[in-house]
Amino acid sequence: MPPPKLLVLGATGLLGAVVCEAAISRGLAVIAAARSGPACVDIRNEAQLIALLQGYRPDWIVNAAAEVSVEACERDPAGAWMVNARPAAVLAAYAHSAGARLVQVSTDHFFHGDGAARHDEAAPVTLLNDYARSKFAAEALALTDPSALVLRTNMVGIRSRHGGSFGEWARRLIETDGEGVLFADQYVSLLDVWSLADALLDLAATPATGVLNLGSREVFSKEGFVLALAAALGRTLTRAKAGSSASLVVPRPDSLGLDVSRAETWLGRPLPNLHQVVHSLAVRIQADPAGDRL
Repeated sequence: MPPPKLLVLGATGLLGAVVCEAAISRGLAVIAAARSGPACVDIRNEAQLIALLQGYRPDWIVNAAAEVSVEACERDPAGAWMVNARPAAVLAAYAHSAGARLVQVSTDHFFHGDGAARHDEAAPVTLLNDYARSKFAAEALALTDPSALVLRTNMVGIRSRHGGSFGEWARRLIETDGEGVLFADQYVSLLDVWSLADALLDLAATPATGVLNLGSREVFSKEGFVLALAAALGRTLTRAKAGSSASLVVPRPDSLGLDVSRAETWLGRPLPNLHQVVHSLAVRIQADPAGDRL
């Protein structure tokens, strides 16, 4: 039997690019789709998206395309809907009719006000901004295909197309001993993008459906993460200061910890802890001397 034909939407993004690499290394037939790339598509254009699906007839679909700028989503909620939410309905309709496997990459921006708590998949959500609203709507639209898998997650890496990811910001701050605010009151379960891509592909091969949390098995503050990464790189931060995420103009949730026990059961292995996530990132930073060009 030939390997699954995998369509990755958002293939030039932080996660999409790594998913493509991991899938190719597994021998999957990968279709890398983005606004610029081998399979060119603007997912805001429904006709283009349908033509792409009908032309390639993928067996698996990973939707990693998103407008991830909270500020951009707040300025243009309709635009956020067209990128983050509406395409999930088209993908779900195709997947359901074609018997394809849809994996919708969601977010963890749904929880607020309870510190370092771990939230399971049934925890009530709090939607503070239009990024969260559009991503939560996408979950519901994706799940109109009963076989779809929605992954709530938050990732960290060092090579995004726009150079503005949290991991890249943390790297620049550490390498320059720059001034910056470290959020001591925003808790996350960040997972390095390479572990995330491997777990995503492993989960796609299981019968898991519905919403599933995928992140680090530990909950930690963003301040704690940056300080741990600095220590792993043998650096000391002397000018960065602890601060609060409440200082941001666009409201952000502050309690993004995830209970990943269900994902670990499906995977049959523990997900990485803070030390392992930081080590994975530090190793790649040290092997990437071009980081000053990010």
